[in-house]
Amino acid sequence: MQRAAARAITAMIACAVLSAYGYAFQGTAPQAKAQKAPAKAAAPMQTFVGVISDGQCAVKGSHKEVMAKAKVNTAANCVKGCARRYGYVLYIPSTKKIYKLSDQERPAELAAKKVRIKGALDKATQTIYVSSIEPVL
Repeated sequence: MQRAAARAITAMIACAVLSAYGYAFQGTAPQAKAQKAPAKAAAPMQTFVGVISDGQCAVKGSHKEVMAKAKVNTAANCVKGCARRYGYVLYIPSTKKIYKLSDQERPAELAAKKVRIKGALDKATQTIYVSSIEPVL
């Protein structure tokens, strides 16, 4: 009876360790995916106009809550900080639409700014495979 209990506990610990490992690995997968695939040939190039944001604040439609909580002084700093964990996205305020971005480097210099992005949209993942990003003046 004690051996069965010990085996059950060992099995539960092993499952917990494997689950934690899988969860940790899953957190790095979006960044790897974002940089691996070029724009799909079948998807037409489109132009999108919106604001460079991060995956957390874009869902909320505002940086106010996170800025107050983290004591961040600007929306750009909020975006840069949150993007480390949630990634850069294009947020379109008029429609509240959020698109993931394949390029996670160029958006950093345009954090919290209005931009024009040209790229191909993968509708299944709502990811824009970025061809160009430019500020809208």
